[in-house]
Amino acid sequence: MTDKKTDRRTQKTRKAIFEGLAELLTEKELRNITVQELSDKVDIHRVTFYKHFMDIYDVYEQLENLILSELMLLITDYGEKLNYEVYPAVFRYITDHPKYFKMIFSPHNTSTLYHKVLRMVEGLNRVIWSQKYGVDLKDSVVSCVIRYHSNGCLAIIAGWVLSDFKEPEDLITKTLSELDKNTQDYLSARLGK
Repeated sequence: MTDKKTDRRTQKTRKAIFEGLAELLTEKELRNITVQELSDKVDIHRVTFYKHFMDIYDVYEQLENLILSELMLLITDYGEKLNYEVYPAVFRYITDHPKYFKMIFSPHNTSTLYHKVLRMVEGLNRVIWSQKYGVDLKDSVVSCVIRYHSNGCLAIIAGWVLSDFKEPEDLITKTLSELDKNTQDYLSARLGK
């Protein structure tokens, strides 16, 4: 019984630290955040902080790894399903973790995580499109289309997150799905597929 209670308490503390850091990163750069400031924000003692993490950079690195691994699992679970089926799952993850995504798209962020998410999306597009179209991924047109598509999707999602989800989710899903279809139609026509 004690182990479960301790485990839940540990998870709750770590989540609070992650969310606290994410909030601070929407206000300032990582290098300007102190352990004391983060501890005060999440209402824990510094000793508690050091039971879980070595320093602020350790928190950021672990948070980065958590977000990337959860997103990768979520997206790869859908495989080659239609975009309108994938987007709601991704958006649900985003709306369940709004502090993380405000941090990712914040101008105060170092943009390291943003670029890792972008590279992940580009990589997934490369895999899916190479299988779907049997294309040479070294083709410069294909590379341009993948960069265009990946950057465009993230820009739309960033605007949605930073507006505090002002637009309805189904509007964003529909818009992205239509843009995806147009991009894939262009690629098909360009490659003669």
